[in-house]
Amino acid sequence: MTTTIDILNTAKDLDPAEYRAFFLQSKAPLFYDLRFLIAAEQSPLLNVSKIFYLLARDEGRLIALVPIYLQEFRSVDPLGLLVSSTKLSVESEERGLFSHIIHCTDTTIPTLSHDPSLYARIFDAITVIAQAEQARYFCFLNVQDGVLLREAQRNGLNINYMADKFSIELDAFPDFDSFVQPLPNYGHYEMIRQLRIFNHSDAKVRILAPPFDNEIEKLARLYHLTTKRLGTPYYWPESQLAVFCHFCGDLVRLIVVEQNGQIVSGFICFEEDGALHVWSAGMGYESSDFSPYTLGVSAVYRYAFERGINLIECGRLNSHIKTHLGFKPKRLYSIVSQDLGIPAATQTSLSLLKLASQLDGEVRLASHPAFDEWYLTSVWNGRGPTRRPAGIVRAATEADVIRAIVFAKERSMEVSVRGSGHNYSGCFLRVDTLMLDISGLKGLDIDSRRKRAIVESGVSSGQLSHALAAKGLAFPTGHVKEVGISGFLLGGGLGINCSQWGGMSVFNVQALDIVTADGRLRHVSETQEPDLFWAARGAGPCSFFVVTRFYLSCYSLPRVITNSSYTLPFTHLHDLLARLEDASPPTNLQVMISVSPPTSGGTPTVLLNILAFTDSPQEAQALRESFETSLELPLTALAINQPSNFEAIYEQFNSMVVSKRFYADNILTDNTQELVSILSQYLSDAPSRSSLTTILWRGVTTYPQAAFSAHGKFFVSTYAQWDDAKDDSVNQYWLKRMYDELQEIARSSYINEYDLETRAGETSMCFAAENWEKLQRLRLEYDPDGVFVDVQQLEEHGDQPGSNN
Repeated sequence: MTTTIDILNTAKDLDPAEYRAFFLQSKAPLFYDLRFLIAAEQSPLLNVSKIFYLLARDEGRLIALVPIYLQEFRSVDPLGLLVSSTKLSVESEERGLFSHIIHCTDTTIPTLSHDPSLYARIFDAITVIAQAEQARYFCFLNVQDGVLLREAQRNGLNINYMADKFSIELDAFPDFDSFVQPLPNYGHYEMIRQLRIFNHSDAKVRILAPPFDNEIEKLARLYHLTTKRLGTPYYWPESQLAVFCHFCGDLVRLIVVEQNGQIVSGFICFEEDGALHVWSAGMGYESSDFSPYTLGVSAVYRYAFERGINLIECGRLNSHIKTHLGFKPKRLYSIVSQDLGIPAATQTSLSLLKLASQLDGEVRLASHPAFDEWYLTSVWNGRGPTRRPAGIVRAATEADVIRAIVFAKERSMEVSVRGSGHNYSGCFLRVDTLMLDISGLKGLDIDSRRKRAIVESGVSSGQLSHALAAKGLAFPTGHVKEVGISGFLLGGGLGINCSQWGGMSVFNVQALDIVTADGRLRHVSETQEPDLFWAARGAGPCSFFVVTRFYLSCYSLPRVITNSSYTLPFTHLHDLLARLEDASPPTNLQVMISVSPPTSGGTPTVLLNILAFTDSPQEAQALRESFETSLELPLTALAINQPSNFEAIYEQFNSMVVSKRFYADNILTDNTQELVSILSQYLSDAPSRSSLTTILWRGVTTYPQAAFSAHGKFFVSTYAQWDDAKDDSVNQYWLKRMYDELQEIARSSYINEYDLETRAGETSMCFAAENWEKLQRLRLEYDPDGVFVDVQQLEEHGDQPGSNN
């Protein structure tokens, strides 16, 4: 075959007689009728930059024609069917070449030959045009032609299921009544019921053919209002739709249902050669007692039987009602080329630059001079991150958060979320993701009468406690003032005096505002979207949403807080833990034990610290004395009943941080005997004498229904600290080995201080089995496309002991 390819830019240059003969001989769908092509050119329903008609000729004879349209993706894919089915990563403003988009539900290449070389020539020609026009892809959408799909696959093009279209053949039924009888139960009942209501009304059905008065304009208006009500007012403009139909001439039929002189429903249809294409519909549901859609469909069927029409096609989507009313689904596919545009990395940068123009906050690309500063200071553990995101968004408003998530979802980018950066593992740093930094959300509103605070996610523990104290209130914040409230609460929040105030800090969260992977802002509480509320109270870095605002229950600020501390020989550590179990201190007594490596030989050092939260000095003293007496141990007092407050507690915990580089892990356990044995072995061999293990008394805990479900009488956490980068590996390895053994006696772990660098695949350890299963199920339900990073995959990024975080 000697094939040549000609290119025209208007269908008006086609020879009408030649094209009509070709159209009929190729048995092309109605959508390739010359009148339809001219209508799409003269009154495009979706914005078009350029139009090309590829004509394939064999020795001068027209054997194939392909109309292709240069358009922006946002114009051709308003319902997101293309992006969702193909996972294309494109900017909405980017352009592609599309063959008969949207208004055609049977895209093909009309041809007189199925020679594979002809298809290859056509695909090559489209590729050349796409590259010349700087189009990222060329696409055939809504394809059911098996030959075209086969040849596209043979030429290396990507094929994906896109949607179902619906049609029915009527040749098995002699009339309308015989067709209605075997409809599915609901469809049969609904059709009969609606016809009965219609017959008792003053409504009527009219079938209109050209010339029209202003009925097309009225129906186009009704169609526009229908799509506007459904959330797509741009699909399609009513004036262009009316003009388009006028250009189609005698292809058009209008089937309208009228009542009181008003059109309450109507279908714009195209009729040709025994086929009726129900193309667009407008419905005024508030204008009639009967269902305008069902009555409209019944009118379509009656008209088809009266005209001897065998095939009715009814477009895409709305499968539930269409199948009930007799239509059968047929699968439509998209055919998409490989990326023909600029390199992906450059494209990502261009996309992020466009995002920056839409935000109140800031965006930094990897190429920006300020990126390294943002990146290197994003995590506080001092070990220098190596997981480098594609870009960083510093949100200034809730709207910025929503825009960033929608942006990432549209481009199939993963999103990681940074609060204050105090996660020891820096799990929010991931390769090639969009890192969303919400530390700039600083809104804080306190209702002292109701003891409630509404707190945005970037507020720190110190900022919250300071603002509350001024109104005589308190909240169980983190023990370090710089720790952000968001990550702290999401992971449960082992906060100041939390045993008395809620059990865990997160159980003082009464509601949240969150943004889910679909870009929706949702208010969640125990009664409003309870599954998301359940997840938000404890999911921590396993969250599949972003929290923008917390609604917190607060407490009266204790009138008296006292601090007492003692030293104790390490040989009595197990006795101390056993006496703690026997004494079961009251919840307003925070008991913490610090165990540090020996300074020079000998045994580790033990420090017992007691914080009492009371209403009087006498009550504080009585609590301390009763507790001290119950221990019956050789305690050496360092400080007794020292006045304290939240600021002093922050300073106390900050004083434990004495080095530049950090690494942490933890367990919750009831097995104190094995615990002491393992601590003795490893603390004596600690590579850094600055490292520290703390043991916090938790007791027997009962929690409300929530994702947080870590239980154990003793919370045991170790904070490895050192200064020199050359010591990274030895300190990380030491802590890893230590907690490998401690895992054997663990009941659970606290996710906020869990070693996600080497144990990400064991994150379920931080949850009860049924809670973990539910959390994974909810992630699949609310983030099926994986917009938010999965913390379990952190190890896949090469984060092993010895690598910098």
